[in-house]
Amino acid sequence: MPDLVLEDITWEDGQDNTAGIQQTVYFIRKSDVETFPALPKLDGATKLEDLAIVAGNIVMKADKKPFAFYTTLEKGGATSDAQGEMDGISFKNSIKLFHPGNKATAEGFARFVKNGSFYILFADLDGEVYLLGHPGYPAKFVSAPGGTGEKTSDAKGRTYTLQSVWSGPAPRFTGKVMVGAVEQVLVFLA
Repeated sequence: MPDLVLEDITWEDGQDNTAGIQQTVYFIRKSDVETFPALPKLDGATKLEDLAIVAGNIVMKADKKPFAFYTTLEKGGATSDAQGEMDGISFKNSIKLFHPGNKATAEGFARFVKNGSFYILFADLDGEVYLLGHPGYPAKFVSAPGGTGEKTSDAKGRTYTLQSVWSGPAPRFTGKVMVGAVEQVLVFLA
């Protein structure tokens, strides 16, 4: 067990706790990455937050870049839950993304993503950026139900679900995404 400085875990009265994720999510194909940052380890951690932050940069191969994916507000989100047997617990981390409409690009994306390996960057409404997937278990496609809807008041589109497994909840990502020495601008609201 690491020798962590344990602090009280408190809740400040009145602090913001708005749920949901931002509308733009970024996908990075595992095969497009040159260098992936070190994941936080138990050994060497001195405080609890050290176990939940990926601080290094993702360096992509030349001529590669992350691609943005639009999701409808309040129709997607991220979840994390413990799984496994006692003394063998891991976390299943998932993201659900609803993309409106049935354009050919979105339908083609369903076909493209189904057997791919990805790293997904997303932000909550407070501006915290999270990373889903890592080299040992990249984010993988789970499902993508969709359709035309039945009534004019229905939302037509497709809901994509991807998941990864790690030793903890999906970590925060404080690094940058780089192509060589050029930082890729990922737009998240703070």
